[in-house]
Amino acid sequence: MAVTAGDSAAGRTKPPRRNLVAIIAIVVLSGAFFGYNQGVISGTLSDIRQAFHADTFAVEAAASWVTIGALVGALVGGHLADRIGRRGALWVAAATYIVGTVVQAAAPSIAVLSGARLVLGVGIGVASVAGPMFAAEAAPERIRGGLVAVYQLSITAAIFIGYLADELFTRSGSWRYLLGAAVLLGVALILITVVIPDSAIWYLRRGDRDRAQRSLARTVPRAKVQSRLQDMEQSLRGRRASWRELLSAQWRRPLALGIGLALFQQTTGINGIIYYADSIFAAAGFRTAEAQLSATTWAIGAVNTVFAVVAVGLLDRVGRRPLLLVGLLGMAAALVMVSVSFLKLGSGRSGTETPGLPDAGVFLLSGVILFIAFYAMTIGPATWTIINEIYPGPIRGRCVAIASATHWGAEYVITQFFLSLLDALGRAGVFALFAGLCALGFVFVWRYLPETRGKTLEQIQDMWAAGGRAHGHRKP
Repeated sequence: MAVTAGDSAAGRTKPPRRNLVAIIAIVVLSGAFFGYNQGVISGTLSDIRQAFHADTFAVEAAASWVTIGALVGALVGGHLADRIGRRGALWVAAATYIVGTVVQAAAPSIAVLSGARLVLGVGIGVASVAGPMFAAEAAPERIRGGLVAVYQLSITAAIFIGYLADELFTRSGSWRYLLGAAVLLGVALILITVVIPDSAIWYLRRGDRDRAQRSLARTVPRAKVQSRLQDMEQSLRGRRASWRELLSAQWRRPLALGIGLALFQQTTGINGIIYYADSIFAAAGFRTAEAQLSATTWAIGAVNTVFAVVAVGLLDRVGRRPLLLVGLLGMAAALVMVSVSFLKLGSGRSGTETPGLPDAGVFLLSGVILFIAFYAMTIGPATWTIINEIYPGPIRGRCVAIASATHWGAEYVITQFFLSLLDALGRAGVFALFAGLCALGFVFVWRYLPETRGKTLEQIQDMWAAGGRAHGHRKP
């Protein structure tokens, strides 16, 4: 094919931008699946309760079953991504999500609504595996961290949009329309994945080198295509590991690293802050329900979104490891502020607070905002990036599925048992516990996480020795 001089220079250095835009769109929609549902359901639960005359348990099930579905979807998603491709798995995710969304919006009973949310949760889980994995495999290494981090940014931005939609429309009793609007996300994902090829790694695994080359040329400068293909072919040699072999010494270390990061992402306080936001802001001095909803929208939703944008730029400039270390320390300090504030505001037990302490309220609000900021620009997005780049080709699909399922499982457990934990330890005790888990996460990252910034997936695979050690890992 004839190439002009100008086109040749550009083609050797940069991939076509439209293909990177398509990758970003896939990651954005995959994250928005969960983010919009998480944000919008918080403001519609009271209307749902009234519409179906449901008790507290039924309403809690309607809210939380989406997470159970996501756990199942994540485990299924790894298998689908390996069997029918990353793009095929995204089609399944979108179709499942659309069906669940339509049924929940038209549900005649709370039981049907809960079942529908379980189904759309499966779509969310499959997308949480296939979307970031597709981006990690298709994106150039110099911007891979930022592109995959867009998944977390999309979650936070969609949560914020859900909060705003609740503020604008919930009063009119339009909860069915708010839930049903999510169908547009599924349709958009199908339309985008129809016009782009699957990842080059998937095609090579199927033995189709020509399509792999064409796919790679859409996101990698032409001068690098052949060398990257050779590296990929080398990394894919040998048979795919079985589920039992994932626990062998060869793969145990990267598997444990991904699981550990997914656990710390969810057990270091983010769900406690989000699900307990109204009570936190009530303690800080926001007395009316409207004021608490507005504070949640802006102090959590907006701050979360803004600093998730910051993370997209930092991951490929600063690196994953230093960003996580700084973030976990900052989160620990912020949670100490929250814990101390609750001690000053009362006994630290739920339901007992001392009015009239605005200084402690400001201190509490500051701690919450700082925690959200550190989380949003460090462990929130960095975890998704790392678990989609550290696994070797033969085990990537299954290990990403396990790590993603760990994420959803931990979120469900925290959500389900947070109030019981609160009763046992009190407000101050719970957030002190979360601060301690942040410190433990710092030690985990310091000890086990090698830096992956700027490396190809094949170079990251080469870091792992046969015994599961990481080459080039040095303590700072």
